[in-house]
Amino acid sequence: MKTIAVMVGNNQSEYINALLKDMDRISKERGIRILFFTGNRLPVECDDGSDGRDVSLREHQFSSIFDYITYGGCDACIICYGSMSGIPGVMPLDEILDKCSSIPVMTFEVKSNRDDVPYLIADNYKSMSSVVRHLAIEHGYKNVAYLSGPRDNYSAMMRLKAYMDVMEEAGNKKSMNNIYYGDYTTRVKRIIGRILDENPDIEAICCANDNMARACYSVCENRNLVVGKDIAITGFDDIEIASKLSPGLTTVKHDSNLFANLALDMAIAMSEGKAVESIEYPVNIITRSSCGCDIVDGVEEKPITNYSSVINDEYINNLNISHDELKGIAGSLAKENDKIKSYAWEVSFFVRDIIDSNIPSDRHYEELFERLKEIGLTNAYLFVHRTPLKYEVDEFVTEDRHMYFAGGFDEKGKVIVPHDDWKHHLVSSHKGFNQFLPEGDGNYHTYVLFSGEEQYGVVLCKAPMEENEYLLYISLQISNILHFFKIMRQEEKARAEMEISIERVKESNQILSFISRYDELTKILNRRGFMEQALATIHRRDGKEAVIMFADLDHLKEVNDCFGHGDGDFAIISAAKLLSGLMPRDGFCARIGGDEFVAFIPVPNDMTAKEQIDILKNKLKEAMFLFNLTCEKPYFIELSAGFHSFVCEEGMDLAKIIASSDEVLYEDKQKRRASIKKG
Repeated sequence: MKTIAVMVGNNQSEYINALLKDMDRISKERGIRILFFTGNRLPVECDDGSDGRDVSLREHQFSSIFDYITYGGCDACIICYGSMSGIPGVMPLDEILDKCSSIPVMTFEVKSNRDDVPYLIADNYKSMSSVVRHLAIEHGYKNVAYLSGPRDNYSAMMRLKAYMDVMEEAGNKKSMNNIYYGDYTTRVKRIIGRILDENPDIEAICCANDNMARACYSVCENRNLVVGKDIAITGFDDIEIASKLSPGLTTVKHDSNLFANLALDMAIAMSEGKAVESIEYPVNIITRSSCGCDIVDGVEEKPITNYSSVINDEYINNLNISHDELKGIAGSLAKENDKIKSYAWEVSFFVRDIIDSNIPSDRHYEELFERLKEIGLTNAYLFVHRTPLKYEVDEFVTEDRHMYFAGGFDEKGKVIVPHDDWKHHLVSSHKGFNQFLPEGDGNYHTYVLFSGEEQYGVVLCKAPMEENEYLLYISLQISNILHFFKIMRQEEKARAEMEISIERVKESNQILSFISRYDELTKILNRRGFMEQALATIHRRDGKEAVIMFADLDHLKEVNDCFGHGDGDFAIISAAKLLSGLMPRDGFCARIGGDEFVAFIPVPNDMTAKEQIDILKNKLKEAMFLFNLTCEKPYFIELSAGFHSFVCEEGMDLAKIIASSDEVLYEDKQKRRASIKKG
């Protein structure tokens, strides 16, 4: 089976994502394997507020995935270098080509300077010339702005050159000052706003791709500009949604399926030692109504300007989608949303459970794979460096750092973890990762594993392309866990570092705060956990009655002095169990000091606070009696308790209420027995 490596910078681009999906599908049809090496970036909405150096280091760590190409054991490599523009830490193309010199390589959407490296690109210049000519000459627009892609992107610069040449040909030098630069994503709305503000008589915006054109639709809607009438908009790529926008987007047909087939054809031929010629493939303009053309497309077109409105019959008709189809789409979206929520929840507990469990070091990887199976992964294969690499910005991993197969599990759920000498599981330069992957079982996504400046290796997972972001999130958690495993192996010497690691996991996931919410000895809430849960309950039960119980373990000092601290711990744990057993379904208790406990008990709607307090007093008295009756310890375990009722109210001083119940507790303590010794 042939294995092709595909290097891509950012598959959050809709066109690149479509291209990768087509490659994924076509490779399975042809019986070849693809290893996807993606220089992922966290979405903007996941920004955790890290300082600039942390963000830069993280981005460089993501980009270091390209250094692992040499470990892939691949027969050929497709470098989608155009998608890497603007990503921190990406090496210059020549350096990547040097790194991949041992395997046949081709470039996609960029020309290399080497005669022995073929390329596949669209004829960006000719196709964009057709679009600009259509706007400036056929429509006669005089004020045309151009929204370009990144300055370091080959395709973007060729499309920009086409715009400049055609505008010069049309004698429109004014538009030469109307060039703006975006990043090929929809996050260009501020730039589009600038275009409209600086050019109040603007007639058209020519965008270097469809993503930025979509953003134009949104900005125009907010400014009550009707696309195709008040202003012309064009794009490039013809992504799936381009024809469904209203009005349809005039663009260039950059067929992802066609280019995926061509790229794989070239890569396979190269892997077989065949000579491959570069291809600059002609792509054509697709004229729709966004440019101002009066195109019907089989039905009378009724542009809808309020894209954020609820979907109505007119919109459905314009999309040519039936109500049943729309219901199906809505149902799929709802299921996908539920799936994402479920994933986030499962991953949260996956991390918590591993960090909470006391796993022997020789079972670290087995435990990791078992947990990965539990959260729904169908397979995963882990390759690590024996010693984590120290990775700093602009300092890349070198090939002489050996990698080893640490284990994994297949789609049948079989976990494989080597327990013999590491040298028997060295990733060879010839077969690479393939020597440990099942034969003929599909394509894999490759994710770099790192924490701070340390780099541990990579994990390979096989999953649908649309789950890439979920797998990225999983890989970040695996990174945290590998870091945790390393610290555990260092035992007491690394205790300080363990605390830093736990803090890092808490800050990055916001799912581990419970570690500090529970009392280590009794396993019930501690002071912080109680306050958080009590305030949340007060907020939820605003205007309803509740009871605070403040309890004190009687004569703990006497137990410690006479029987030892082990018995003191037993008494504290027993007291916690007694109180927990008293709690109704929605009540909770906590240990907030050495021998001090507090509980929060909501008052049911069919009961008064006094009735609730009386019930609690009787239950506590009965529970202590029964416990001491059967307990073989030579001392009594008893609690004094004070109760205070109140009405839940937002912003109330909970500490003051606890203090009030403490005062009542003092009265109860006067009634306790003089000594807790039996007999």
